[in-house]
Amino acid sequence: MSTSDFFDNFFAADFWTAIKRRSFPTDQHSMFGDEETFKLVIERFRPSTIIEVGSWKGHSANFMADVCKRGGIQARILCIDTFLGAVEHWHLPDARPQLFRDFGRPTIFERFLGNTIARGNDGIIFPLTLDSTNAAALLTLWQVKADLIYVDAAHDAASVKADLTRFHPLLSDNGVMFGDDCQFEPLAGAVHAFAEDHNFHVFVSSRKWMLVTPGMIASLFAPSFAMRVSREGWVHP
Repeated sequence: MSTSDFFDNFFAADFWTAIKRRSFPTDQHSMFGDEETFKLVIERFRPSTIIEVGSWKGHSANFMADVCKRGGIQARILCIDTFLGAVEHWHLPDARPQLFRDFGRPTIFERFLGNTIARGNDGIIFPLTLDSTNAAALLTLWQVKADLIYVDAAHDAASVKADLTRFHPLLSDNGVMFGDDCQFEPLAGAVHAFAEDHNFHVFVSSRKWMLVTPGMIASLFAPSFAMRVSREGWVHP
């Protein structure tokens, strides 16, 4: 089994054709940001397979797809999400409307599909509607490998550590893992601890973090680029 086998078995050639026979809403609500970090990583590493852990309504995945198209990069993006929201979306009164519940069920997935079709990225983006635990187990069974893994799912330390532990083995030999929301201390602490255990530095740019080796830093930036270490293991531009 392989990455190609996985896509062939779970996403038939008419996967998006059948979906596009229906009409889906678009939704501009987004927590997406730090576009330059996405561009930097994709343009430098030119991934052919991207895994996104936590997709919400698809804005980050669609941005990555747009960057790939502009750069002539033939990529497939696998978006892992239950599309049911997290506890904060259900608990917080201000966040709850973003679930757009219909008969009690969130319709985030429908908005993900609508946004992807509207951006013309059907055929590049493929949704895997599982939680991260089961998704990682399935991808491991199928021996899927990704050149780029973007983690933006749960934010508590235990869940972040679990996602890093489960998905890091799915990286290809020269693959890169990065993620969002390093401004949250529990999340940042989990990333830092994982990096220490696996001999990585953590590169930080705005809200984004990236697990890097010294060789990766050299490939990402010109030799004269000034770097500073704010605390052991954390490397900032």
